[in-house]
Amino acid sequence: MVTSALLFVHLVSFAAYLGAGFAQLQLIKRSQGAEIPPAVRADRESLAASIVTKIELPAIMGSIASGIGFILQNPALMKLGWLHGKLLCVLLLALLSHAEMFNARAIVKARAARGDAAEDEIAARKKRHGILGSVGTLLVTLVLVLVTFVRLG
Repeated sequence: MVTSALLFVHLVSFAAYLGAGFAQLQLIKRSQGAEIPPAVRADRESLAASIVTKIELPAIMGSIASGIGFILQNPALMKLGWLHGKLLCVLLLALLSHAEMFNARAIVKARAARGDAAEDEIAARKKRHGILGSVGTLLVTLVLVLVTFVRLG
C-alpha cells in the first residue's frame, strides 16, 4: 500500500511538473510581441511566475520526497547505476526550477517598477527563460530515457 501511494505521488508530481513547466514557458513566450496589450503582457508574466512558484516547484519537491521514500523502503536501489543519473537530473531540474522562479519573479518586479522602460532587461530575462526551458526539456528527456531504455534495456 505504501509503495502504491509513493508511486502515485511520484507520477502525479511528475505530471504536474511537466504541465506547469510547459504552461509557464508558453505564457512567457506568448507575453512577447508589440501587439500584446501591456495589461495582458503583465498578466501573462505574473501568471507564469505564479505557476513556477505554486505548481512547478512543489511538484519537483513531491517527486524528490516520494523518491526518498522509495529509497528508504529499499536502500539497495542505490546500487543501480541508472538511478544515480536520474537523481543527478532531478537535482539539476530542482535547481533549474528555482532559477526559473527567480527569473520570472524578476520579470514581474521589473515590469511593476519600471513598466515599458524595463523592456530591455525583460527581453533579456525572457531569452534566458527560454534557454532554461530548453535545458529543462533536455533533462526531462534524459530522465525518461534513463527510467525506460537504460533501466529496462
